[in-house]
Amino acid sequence: MKLREIKKLITLRNRTKKAIQTVDDSRAKAKRKIPRAVWDFIDGGAGEEHAITANRDSLNKVVFQPKYLVDVSKPDTSLTIFGKPVSNPLILSPSGLATLAHPTGEVATARAAHELGAVFCLSTGSGNSIEEVGEQSQGRLWFQLYLWKSQEVIDSLIQRAKNSGYEALIVTVDVPVVGKRERDLRNGMSLPVTIRPGQYLHYLSRPKWLSGIVKNPAITFGNLTTVTSGGDASSIGQYVNNELNDPSKTWDDLKRIRRNWDGPLLVKGIMHPEDAKTAESIGVDGIIVSNHGGRQFSSVPGIATVFPQIRDAVSDTVEVFFDGGIRRGEDIVKAHALGASAACSGRCWYWGLAADGEQGVKDVLEILNQETKDTLSLIGQRKLSDVGAHNLYLP
Repeated sequence: MKLREIKKLITLRNRTKKAIQTVDDSRAKAKRKIPRAVWDFIDGGAGEEHAITANRDSLNKVVFQPKYLVDVSKPDTSLTIFGKPVSNPLILSPSGLATLAHPTGEVATARAAHELGAVFCLSTGSGNSIEEVGEQSQGRLWFQLYLWKSQEVIDSLIQRAKNSGYEALIVTVDVPVVGKRERDLRNGMSLPVTIRPGQYLHYLSRPKWLSGIVKNPAITFGNLTTVTSGGDASSIGQYVNNELNDPSKTWDDLKRIRRNWDGPLLVKGIMHPEDAKTAESIGVDGIIVSNHGGRQFSSVPGIATVFPQIRDAVSDTVEVFFDGGIRRGEDIVKAHALGASAACSGRCWYWGLAADGEQGVKDVLEILNQETKDTLSLIGQRKLSDVGAHNLYLP
């Protein structure tokens, strides 16, 4: 073997070693690249953060009972969601202010989702606006809506989503008040991003992130720039703090939205079977079982613990989605085994974006898709859409 060929093999081996192999690899890379305050905003939860742990623990307790000597040479991870085919098994959950993680933000994420055949859900609190993302992606886009105090703001956001061609509307109902995210409070996380005395050297140790902030427009809530008189990050941040909390909201507000939205309507944040039944009676098309990734309340069960009873509480005409703790392809298959129409994750794609921008999101989606295929092969199941309780070990 020639010296040149040996060097080429060594280079290839080194690249392979450094490559992102798992979602956790992407998470670790993201943590190295962004400032601690931003990392804690992405990775942290409410209170003592027990709910984040509960999501993972509940999934870890779900195990398969494999069958073998089945032809699984062509595992199929495609799904049909609201009557339309999807080639990637992960739905990208809404997560706000993605421009904090990377300057290209939600625009890059939506492009990556489209290229890899996944559904992308844009948050009300996105860094890029409804219109920007709609113009940059021809993929399947869903829009997530909070129940703001102002009905005018709610109606305006719904109309903008309609005008920009968003397919589905997700109403998040688990924020009667904003959870106490203690990491953010300790770090002084706010808009505009403020570097406190004593943090300068740390921020300077993240030069690529800092350069992106300097070169790009101020980080703000892209969908709310026209809501406040000032329009700057500070005034918008104050508006969100004042107007997002409305403990007076009830199911009547969801009924009004149902009348105003013709496409698929989903409710996100359901943790109780009775709420699921009420949502179905109002006419929602989908339910996202979620504890907000543990970002709202610490003392709640993991999603895999409550999911089966919520799935059983509604009819088969309602699509029920699993959102909480997804980190591997195995988790996606477990969600389907528990009865989910699809699995959702916000942190996974957010980590990918922080690690490597648009390519990082693609890496995460490709890894999870391949892991899902491998899991199907290992349990003796050809199609993800055929996975069910019969694939689980249920003593």
